[in-house]
Amino acid sequence: MQIAVDLGLILRCSAALLWGVLWACAIQFSRLGKFLASERTWIVVVIGIGVDLLLGIGADWWVFWLIVPFSSLGIIARSLMNEHEYKPDVNSYRNKWSLEDAIDHIGNVMTYLEQALEADGMDESHANVSRALSQVHHAQRIIEVARYGQPEKKK
Repeated sequence: MQIAVDLGLILRCSAALLWGVLWACAIQFSRLGKFLASERTWIVVVIGIGVDLLLGIGADWWVFWLIVPFSSLGIIARSLMNEHEYKPDVNSYRNKWSLEDAIDHIGNVMTYLEQALEADGMDESHANVSRALSQVHHAQRIIEVARYGQPEKKK
């Protein structure tokens, strides 16, 4: 018994799979891609099928029937993740570090308030309360950025 391996078919299907995953990432994570996916879906489909046709140039008809499903796997995975509201948190380690910074600021708040209570004069007490409020504002900003992300700057 002899088994034939069609390297051309394997290469086309692998290229289709890679294309599909890259295209899904492009429309999921880029601003233009998100716009096209939500407002101009037909363009996303035309580009996807167009590249599938390019990958199948010179191939038999049944090879096209394999290229299209392989290139669709990335888009299908993207759609399923969006349906289940799965949002990969690429910056989760940053959020953890930010929250640790916020905890440090809150610790500073407690220290400054204790010093304000122990202060002899009103000026020293007011200075420590002012430092405590400053630390509270820093902690609040860090927590907001960790929760909602960095606000976009207007151009």
